Amino acid sequence: MQQAISAGHETTLAVAKEILLAKGNAFDAAIAAHFTMFIAEPCMASAGGNGFALTRTAAGDIQFFDFFCQTPINKNTLNGLDFYPVKIDFGSDSETFHVGLGAAAVPGSIAGVFEMHRKFGTIPMKELVQPAIQLAKEGVPLDTFQAFDFQLLEPIFRQDPNVRGIFFKGDGKIKEEGDLIQMSGMADFLTFISMEGERGFYQGEIAKKIAEDSQQRGGFLTRADFENYQVNVLDPLKFNYKNRHIYLPNGPSKGGAILAMMLSQANENESSLALAIEKTQRMVADESKIKTHLDQLVPDNNFNFQPSVSSNRGTSHFNILDRWGNAVSLTSSIGEGCGYFIPDTNMQLNNMLGEIFLLPDGAHSWEPDTRLHSMMTPTMVTQKNGDLEFIAGSGGAGRIPFAIGQVIFQLYEKQKNLRQSTQHPRVHFQEGKFQIERGFDFSLKKENTVFWENLAMYFGGVHSIFNDGKKLEAVGDVRRFGVAEVF
Repeated sequence: MQQAISAGHETTLAVAKEILLAKGNAFDAAIAAHFTMFIAEPCMASAGGNGFALTRTAAGDIQFFDFFCQTPINKNTLNGLDFYPVKIDFGSDSETFHVGLGAAAVPGSIAGVFEMHRKFGTIPMKELVQPAIQLAKEGVPLDTFQAFDFQLLEPIFRQDPNVRGIFFKGDGKIKEEGDLIQMSGMADFLTFISMEGERGFYQGEIAKKIAEDSQQRGGFLTRADFENYQVNVLDPLKFNYKNRHIYLPNGPSKGGAILAMMLSQANENESSLALAIEKTQRMVADESKIKTHLDQLVPDNNFNFQPSVSSNRGTSHFNILDRWGNAVSLTSSIGEGCGYFIPDTNMQLNNMLGEIFLLPDGAHSWEPDTRLHSMMTPTMVTQKNGDLEFIAGSGGAGRIPFAIGQVIFQLYEKQKNLRQSTQHPRVHFQEGKFQIERGFDFSLKKENTVFWENLAMYFGGVHSIFNDGKKLEAVGDVRRFGVAEVF
């Protein structure tokens, strides 16, 4: 059987392919690829970050791995809190995020890959970290997409003088496309955890150092936060669509429910699709009613969801299908990063508590010891007989489930091939406006409609794999410089 990968960076793909060619399975490849993202995609992945993954074994068992961030167990005094605004300039617009140790939640990435390895890994962890270690020492050139993110996040990278040599040139300017990124501290860190396991991170010196810095400098994280962190392995949300079964992340992801609600309201034309997106956006504006609306549109679902804080920024995704039929769909994030890099590791902590516009009662109104929410939506579709047919995921903040849903709509409702479905113009509805890529067939006349002349990063980056039993295809979305390969 052929194998396939689609990803957000060519180096991430190359490492996953290397593991598959060495007779590793999709889970081995996903672990090595996720470590590689720490150096190749440092704006979207880190040991200080988190993620969701759908996994499928060759026998057909699909599980949802939740290794997203957890809020701290306790709130300490806000006196001297390390929590401050940073303005990010998007060119035509700007947005303020909050960074500092007071914006950091408990990270889950390291626990997530070790849990996946325990369940499904076949290659020793010491070998799976080697490609990322080598890349961290030798360096990875900045690609177009990462260089764009470096420009956006420059104010955050300037917060920690210990890592300026990684992200800035000798003249003090942020590194640009083609410049080399090297992380010697990351190489040492990966060597350490490959020997010590996740205990070295959550129960050892790394957790101790983060907790000490957090308490001394004005953060919330303590040793207990790390010692009590757990990966949740759950049944995915499942619903029927076009004689297929769609598998999606369960709570704490909102994305799975949103995608299901959107598709259940769209019929054969694109105007109905646009209206379904608008209706779904209005339905999910109140988190407490998401389950109620889903129950009405998709009866007998197993969605388990409790309202919490959401964080949707700084995401990347990859999919892997191996020769035996094992598959992984994994999305990761660090938000924007909080500007604090774990000493001697080059790994930045997330700022998942820093998007205060998501907190209706203001900064620090989050509930303690609670799993945060995300729109990240790794997705799988099987035929009725259980054969895996489609694997996908996307970056794109709050647009993620809507972007994936539109590819599914074009693939199954419009019967387009995978590349056509991915490159077809998209629509999104947000803050009372329809955003539309030129060419989307939207015949309804609406006020406040904004047209985009070209395929745009705003509309997500749906990387995917499709196998109908006749042909295996893989596509990386050009909107986010995705890459893909079948071999």
